Parts: sequence; C-alpha cells; structure tokens
Amino acid sequence: MYAVRKFAGRKFMMLSLAGLALLLSGCATTWVEKSADWEPKKPTEALLCYYNVQSNGGVDVIDLGKQAAGGQAFDDVGMRTYKLMTKSLEKFNLSVSADRNRAKKLDSIAKEYKDLDTGSSGANRLLGSLTSQWRHPGSSDAPFHRYSNLNPKMAQDLVGKVRGKNKEEVFLSGELKIEDQDQFLVFKRYRLILSLKALDYKGNVVFQSRAEGFTNLTFLRNPWSEERIETAMAKALEKMTNVEAKKEISTFNNL
Repeated sequence: MYAVRKFAGRKFMMLSLAGLALLLSGCATTWVEKSADWEPKKPTEALLCYYNVQSNGGVDVIDLGKQAAGGQAFDDVGMRTYKLMTKSLEKFNLSVSADRNRAKKLDSIAKEYKDLDTGSSGANRLLGSLTSQWRHPGSSDAPFHRYSNLNPKMAQDLVGKVRGKNKEEVFLSGELKIEDQDQFLVFKRYRLILSLKALDYKGNVVFQSRAEGFTNLTFLRNPWSEERIETAMAKALEKMTNVEAKKEISTFNNL
C-alpha cells in the first residue's frame, strides 16, 4: 500500500513539474495555412500593404530615459521585426517589398495614425515609443488580414486598387502584438503574436499564419530591449517556418 502511495506521489510530482514547464514554455500556438492551389516553386513578389507593431506594455521610465539620451526607439524594434519577418517568408517563396506609392491607394479617409505625425522625425520617434506603436512607413492603414476571409468582396476591392501587371504577385497584411505578461506574480516576460495573410491577384486568401514567441523571464521588472524582442521574434518565426503547413484556408481561424 505504501509503495502504491509512493508511486502515486511521484507521478503527481512529475505531472506537476511537467505542467510548470509547460507554463514556462508558453504553450505557444503557431500554425500556417496555404491554399491547395497556391504552390509557388520560385520567389513570388509580395507587396507589403500593411504591417503594424504595437505593445500593451506601456512605457518604462528607465527605458524612456535611455531613449532620451540617444538610445533606441520603438520604431527601431518595429523595423528589426519587419526584417526578420520578411527573411523568414523567403522560405515560403514570398519576396516581400514595400512600395508606398502603391500601398497608399488603400489608405482610408480617417487615418488611424495621422495624430502621430508631429512634423518632426525625432518627435515622431519619441511619440511612437510613448504610445508603443509603429506602422511601416511603406505600408497603408488597411489591415485586411483581420477581415478578408469573411468578406471576399472587400478583399477583391482592396486588391483591385493595388495590383499591377504581374498576375503572380500577392498582397501581404500583418501585424505584431507585444504583450506584457506576469508569471507567478514576481516574474515577467513579453509575449509576441505575429499574424500574417496574403491575397492573390483575384483577392483570394492564399497564405495565412499565426506565430507566437516569448522573451526570457525576468524578476519583478520587464525591461524593454531590442535584443529581447528580436530573440523572441526569431523563435516565433523559427516555429512558423518549421510547422507543417495545412493545405487549406480556414475561414474562422483567429488572427
């Protein structure tokens, strides 16, 4: 009887440790979907239509002081994540490039970010850090990755405004959310969620993905640094490029 209780106790401890490890690892949800009719065998041009980075972590006074002294700004982190993302998409034969002259055709009348334009590049950088948001300067303010699956007519209209003569070209929309998380009350980390979607020449969804990554845990304070975010982004993208792609586009997958 004692042996049975001892075995049960060990099993409970092992399960508890496994559960703790799972919590610390983040239980990341990463997936990729591609249309069964879309299998590019060579690099395909992908026009960047929208890419936004935002954080709910707020502004850390210490990190803000570093920026005021000539350090990093939020748009530095944004551009670094963008470069990592475009490099990873090459493995899916997507060659991403920005063209503001084309993307601006998607701009809505009420510009979501117009109040962030102070007329001064330095002030814009500081304001972007204060509000913890950044949009790629070559993209538009039309985040069609959020709704195009449910509104095919809207997707067709969007593509109709920016497509050119290349019928193989696709049109990319995505965003990166950075969440400030507490773990076990005294530990902190950032959670990164990358959402991407590409439409073809006719406005059909041919590629969509979601990837998650986490920074290392820190005690009490969650310092903001390009290196921490960049490392977490690289981990998320590594998972995305290694996961088995589903050859079907789901209508209701949450991005």
